Amino acid sequence: MEAAAELLDIRKELSGTRVLDGATLSLAAGRIHALVGPGGSGKTLILKTLCTLLPPDSGQVVLFGEPVDFLAPEGLRRTRARIGVQFQNLALFDFLSVRDNVAFPLEADASAAPPQDVERRVLAILDAVRLPGAAALEIQSLSGGMQRRVAIARAAVSDADFLVFDDPSGGLDPVTTSRIFALISEIQARRRCTVVIASHDIDRLARVCEDFHVVEGGRVIFSGTLAEGRNHADPRVRTFLDVTDART
Repeated sequence: MEAAAELLDIRKELSGTRVLDGATLSLAAGRIHALVGPGGSGKTLILKTLCTLLPPDSGQVVLFGEPVDFLAPEGLRRTRARIGVQFQNLALFDFLSVRDNVAFPLEADASAAPPQDVERRVLAILDAVRLPGAAALEIQSLSGGMQRRVAIARAAVSDADFLVFDDPSGGLDPVTTSRIFALISEIQARRRCTVVIASHDIDRLARVCEDFHVVEGGRVIFSGTLAEGRNHADPRVRTFLDVTDART
């Protein structure tokens, strides 16, 4: 099966600490992937590397079938234009309106969409994330769940081929969390893009994800289906995947 994104033996040190230690990962195209593991295991750093936001010390990143050259600004720009990211801390601009936050990826890259198309895209994605009429609102006036949906809208507004969600439901109540995961699934089903979600919520990941990847100690120690993980010989894998399969 064709891979949309690959990490090959990635190593990375931050402040003298090895945080990624030979991480190898392959994300099949057109599927929803779950990235799970204990806090501090390297999940967010893996996502940042996949998004080309964090160059590795060694190893190779392959996106859309091409090795990433972190020293080639124009090539990086083209690659990043195909990636949509919802950051763990959301990274919304509190001095901009909802509309301007969502439009930011399009307006920051003049080649992403002609000016006359930006407004249409913004309103369409706000409607898709169930925020019709919210374009003029200030970020500070929104609930936590609404802010998460704005971040998802910003990630998805550019029709990206690869969507990355880092803890998309962090701090939200169970009902809102279920809606967020359902929304991500709907976006992926409509576009058939590749999606990776980092989360501790295995029950809800099980409802939408086809492939699971377990991270421990800066390495990916398992890749496969939820059923395979629940029966894996490694107890570390079972610790994170031994839950009731919510799809059955």
